[in-house]
Amino acid sequence: MKKEAKTEEIYRVALKTFAEYGFRKTTIEDIATALGVANSTLYLYADNKRVLYHNAVEWGFGVWQSRVKAAVAEADGPLQKLEVITHKAYEYLSDDRALRKILERDPELFPFISSKDPFSDINRESVSMIKEILNEGSALGIFDIPDIDAAAKFMFSIYVMFIQKTYVASEGDEAGYIFENAIKLILRGLLKH
Repeated sequence: MKKEAKTEEIYRVALKTFAEYGFRKTTIEDIATALGVANSTLYLYADNKRVLYHNAVEWGFGVWQSRVKAAVAEADGPLQKLEVITHKAYEYLSDDRALRKILERDPELFPFISSKDPFSDINRESVSMIKEILNEGSALGIFDIPDIDAAAKFMFSIYVMFIQKTYVASEGDEAGYIFENAIKLILRGLLKH
């Protein structure tokens, strides 16, 4: 098995194991057993359990972001791209049980405050994806946005809030309904056309 595929398998199994038992109760031995490898093998990929946890979550966030990017690439035009990015990013956790459980147990992994964000590089990339779409829409005259940087950060912060409300605070259907209406408000505005 190639090193990249092995690394992904380790992170996938580690994420699932951390989701099942939580960080504190999970041991390196639990993960090694689930993988069918010796404990020492895991130390080739991470110095300790904390680093393995961080790397596995980072990998999980990367998969999440990759799925969203792929969906956006299939969309036509900035308005459809904006709809796709918001919905695919929001809905992803409904299918990824392990990552959702990790966030329920450890909401600080996806915080409201960017200065406390342990995955700021990934989240900055998400904001950049939004900015690209807003720039495209502005260049085509579809969007009228005075400050694209601020608008992208605002949209990402709304998204983080709804991820927290839906998947961490378990407000589920009600938060989902409010999310849908918030997206319509952002995309269509308050003014009657």
